[in-house]
Amino acid sequence: MSWKKLSLALLSLAVLVAAVFGMVWAVPILKVENIEVSGTRHLPEEEVREVSGIATEENMLRVNVAAAASAVADSPWVKAVSVRRNWPATISIDVTERNAVLFTDTAEGIKLIDESGVPFLIGEPPAETVEVTGDANDDTAELVEVAEVVAAVDPAVREQVARVEVPSALEITFHLHDGRSVYWGANRDNHDKALAMETVLSREGQHWNISNPTMVTVR
Repeated sequence: MSWKKLSLALLSLAVLVAAVFGMVWAVPILKVENIEVSGTRHLPEEEVREVSGIATEENMLRVNVAAAASAVADSPWVKAVSVRRNWPATISIDVTERNAVLFTDTAEGIKLIDESGVPFLIGEPPAETVEVTGDANDDTAELVEVAEVVAAVDPAVREQVARVEVPSALEITFHLHDGRSVYWGANRDNHDKALAMETVLSREGQHWNISNPTMVTVR
């Protein structure tokens, strides 16, 4: 085949591909049939779909996945999100939610605080969150310390806690719904203290001190 004929063949192929792409772009041959949402615990899936701005029957090629991800990311509950096409007809929205571990009652309302010690939402606290009281509830640096401690505690154990008293980040005490208390102390040895807390709550005793997890005391 001569160079001229090859050039004409390649040009014809390029025109054909462009025409097909243009038709698929303009006419919704490939339509969105499903919008799948995963990773949510507190955000309703339907709310995520609505906020994304993606509609069923929309042209798959023309879905702006970056804009959809940006819109969903604006929700206070969302820590990270990805939006992608799953051909031929599905849009997948994968959400990573913030882990609410604390809340504090303020004049503005109940503030939820994530595992990084950052207040992110005013609203109803989930069951696994713990109220923080004391001087530290207005101190961002100390809230970070408290959040690290509470995040180390198993969620099932956290549900037994009515509040965590924090006069300072060095003196953290858990007060349980049944009247018992566990003195944690400072933000260190959290893994061992979390295991110690699980153990002592299965035993008799009202006021436990696990600030040294290798030498637990009770009174």
